[in-house]
Amino acid sequence: MNREINFAITQMDVSPGHPDVNVAKILKETELAKKRKIDIIIFPEMAVPGYLLGDEWENDSFISDLMGFNERILAASSGIAIMWGNVHADFSKIGEDGRTRKYNAVHIAQEGEWVANGVFIGHTYKTLMPKYREFDEERHFYSMSKLAAERGVSLNDLLKPFPIKIDKEPVMVGAILCEDMWCNDYSVNPTNILVKNGAEMIVNVSSSPWTWRKNDKRHRIVRSLLEKDSVPFIYGNIVGIQNNGKNIFLFDGGTTVYNSDGSIMVTAKRYQEETVDAVVGFTKTVDIKSLPSSDERDTEELYQGLIYGIRKFFNGLSNRVVIGISGGIDSAVSACLLTEALGKENIHVVNMPSKFNSDLTKTAAKTLAENLGIEYHVFPIQESVDLTMQQLKNGGFSVTDAVSENIQARDRGSRVLAGIAASLGALFVNNGNKTEIALGYSTLYGDVDGAIAPLGDLYKWEIYQLAKYINKIHGGKIIPQEIVDVVPSAELSSNQDVTKGMGDPILYPYHDKLMRAFIEFRRDPESILDLYQSGKLEEVLMIEKGLVNKYFPTVNEFTADLEHKWKLFKTNYFKRIQAPPIITVSRRAFGFDLRESQNGVYFTQGYLRLKERLLSEGIVEP
Repeated sequence: MNREINFAITQMDVSPGHPDVNVAKILKETELAKKRKIDIIIFPEMAVPGYLLGDEWENDSFISDLMGFNERILAASSGIAIMWGNVHADFSKIGEDGRTRKYNAVHIAQEGEWVANGVFIGHTYKTLMPKYREFDEERHFYSMSKLAAERGVSLNDLLKPFPIKIDKEPVMVGAILCEDMWCNDYSVNPTNILVKNGAEMIVNVSSSPWTWRKNDKRHRIVRSLLEKDSVPFIYGNIVGIQNNGKNIFLFDGGTTVYNSDGSIMVTAKRYQEETVDAVVGFTKTVDIKSLPSSDERDTEELYQGLIYGIRKFFNGLSNRVVIGISGGIDSAVSACLLTEALGKENIHVVNMPSKFNSDLTKTAAKTLAENLGIEYHVFPIQESVDLTMQQLKNGGFSVTDAVSENIQARDRGSRVLAGIAASLGALFVNNGNKTEIALGYSTLYGDVDGAIAPLGDLYKWEIYQLAKYINKIHGGKIIPQEIVDVVPSAELSSNQDVTKGMGDPILYPYHDKLMRAFIEFRRDPESILDLYQSGKLEEVLMIEKGLVNKYFPTVNEFTADLEHKWKLFKTNYFKRIQAPPIITVSRRAFGFDLRESQNGVYFTQGYLRLKERLLSEGIVEP
């Protein structure tokens, strides 16, 4: 390309389900861009309606409303070209669900008119529809691929760039949407098709949720695309949070302009609304290799994401929060995150000891509250627990150790925390971690309770990493060392006496990694046992060397634990369904990201044969 184009890319905080709010932002930024002599302003995918709307897409009145907002933006395009994401509906046709046919579309207008490319007038459609994790676009939207098949033509006939006039001369701009860029696992490469059809640059409008290390992967993807098709590449994303009911997804922005060699020209700040101006052809670059991945950088990104997600979640609800604080690592990190996100004046922490809680953890909980400068309350529960247990016994019901433990958990959650929150007009928060959630190590209406689970997508080892990072950035020991050192324990019985090193029935250094294998990598007992017998389990699951044999000296002990944890994982889905929403940060989170059914426990025939062989041999290969 032999001329310069002044671009503006608006990284919006899109309000899902509120097109009036979003369009007001679009119109405001468009007018500001005109004053800066911008040639083309770009807004993200589904910038008008929001991306995660559930089955609101089936509401034809809402769809008509969205189409009407397109006309408002069209009218604002005098003196500038605008590209934005919104639904496009064809009310004359039906989709595969028998409802009005809808497309996830990019709309293009200039000088008060729709820009045409010889195939479409003023819009183009998303080609690749993600059908994994939280994504389920084909439930509502018709793809460009299906449209090509319906018309009996190839994608090459439909994917055409749009001529946008700059100084009266057309520049051919190829428009793609989000997944169209992440095409490595598909048989179609929309970028390649558009460049072959004359695109001089590519604009990708996205609503792409953040997960750990995803931005690094995006840089690699763009570089790989541009190795064959060397054109400038613009990536525009949103910020904010959106949800599908059970999962809260973070959108960090990361809007980036890439040079034709894949190097970065300019990038937007993370988690901030910002309009980035760029001149295509500008040569100053940021070397992507100078942004290496590291454990500390990953933890910093996680910390920032959780703070942002908590703050956005509570915005418009109640900034006042009640937290149960036990003197353990989970509640400590939760309290730190909420204090940073919402301000210390809004945080009320409550220690609820029974006769099983040690002075060590009670003192540590108080010290943490003092370090954070937050309001600290002590509500002993033993008297009410004893009353409940006695009433059960008087009624002829047995009170086992498990029943006693559950009574304590429910008394803390459903009575004390819920009561204090109601009194303050506040919300209370769930402190559960991902491993506990996976194994069902929790009590319904007790610690399976609260408005949100900030740590619900974090394993125990990740929480310890966050604790270390929190202490580092605050220049001291916000989280007392006693909390870091104490054995993880619910302190619900004499068998969980932390002063004697007795804690939860979970071996976190091993079970964290086993649960991650079950959840995120979809491994099952057959796969785990195969790795075990081949001597590769610790290497593949990234477990400390020698730890498996330390915990399970024999094949029988290993398989007994494996089957026990698989049964817990498979039978506790009903608790996860009733658990609070989770801030999603991993490659697979419980909720409508990982889709489960309550189907009971099954062991494959391959597992049973392998187990029988190993038990008969009594040895494991080195």
